[in-house]
Amino acid sequence: MKFNWILRAADLEKKSVPFAIATVIDTVAPTSAKPMAKAIITLDGKMEGWIGGGCAKDTVIDEALHCLKTGMASVLRLSPEQFSDGNVSFKKEIFLTCESGGTLEFHIEPVLPMTKLVIYGSTPTVEALAKMGEILDYEIYALAPGISEIDLPDGVIKKEEFSAIEGQCVAVVAAQGEGDLRALKAAIASKPEFLSLIASKKKTNTLLKQLANEGIDKDIIDSIKFPAGLDIGAITPQEIAVSILAELVQQKRKVSKLEEIIFEFKDNKYGKEKDPICGMYVDPKSADSFSEIDGVNYYFCCSGCKEKFEAEPAAYV
Repeated sequence: MKFNWILRAADLEKKSVPFAIATVIDTVAPTSAKPMAKAIITLDGKMEGWIGGGCAKDTVIDEALHCLKTGMASVLRLSPEQFSDGNVSFKKEIFLTCESGGTLEFHIEPVLPMTKLVIYGSTPTVEALAKMGEILDYEIYALAPGISEIDLPDGVIKKEEFSAIEGQCVAVVAAQGEGDLRALKAAIASKPEFLSLIASKKKTNTLLKQLANEGIDKDIIDSIKFPAGLDIGAITPQEIAVSILAELVQQKRKVSKLEEIIFEFKDNKYGKEKDPICGMYVDPKSADSFSEIDGVNYYFCCSGCKEKFEAEPAAYV
């Protein structure tokens, strides 16, 4: 049955499962993939769909996982020849010497669940954060006893307690004296990508010591940003909210390398083995082909490389 990437993508998105879509945008024969062919890659490194054989598949999966980690799209070129024209359309070029000899270009786009903005507290700053966060397309949670009495946008999810939230999130503790420690512990339990605290330095030092006394990991404590927000001289709740959201944007964009053009050879990393024929690095756990010579296993990206190796192994060992 033909792979229906639209239905699969819709299903994963509905379940809030992160995935990446790899699209073939250009080819130079010989290749088995065709332009506009698509595949979906999930965080466990599994690929559904067809965008090319051994040399392309593992490399695209690696790049897709990188895109999922950074949240940034990538344009990738796989070729046995360096592209000499300075007017490149790709951001990363990897030189491969696979037996097929073809060239493939891909667009790889991560599709991530909406990031949750988890705000702990029932202060005026919480109200301002929720309203501004909605404009930035966060899924907003406001958690604190008495939160239902605060005027918040209709889409905000309210909980009358300091509790942990599941899923990808950033957190701001804005309790400001009303249950700071409980709010901080709940925020830490949510495992946020970024956690900031609205509090004075003196108050924060006391809270951090309390967290340490309760056995919270030092690295987690050290990751708490305080005072929350960029230093823009903010005074009012609205100004403080602006500074905090600006800081969240800054953190999000730190990983951006969208304009960087990278030229690289396929290097050995993360326990992969080099195909002695084409030079590509192959994951031994998922390699389709391998040969054993004098007790040593040699792994191959495809059967063609294996056949060439076994015809004259002494030339490559």
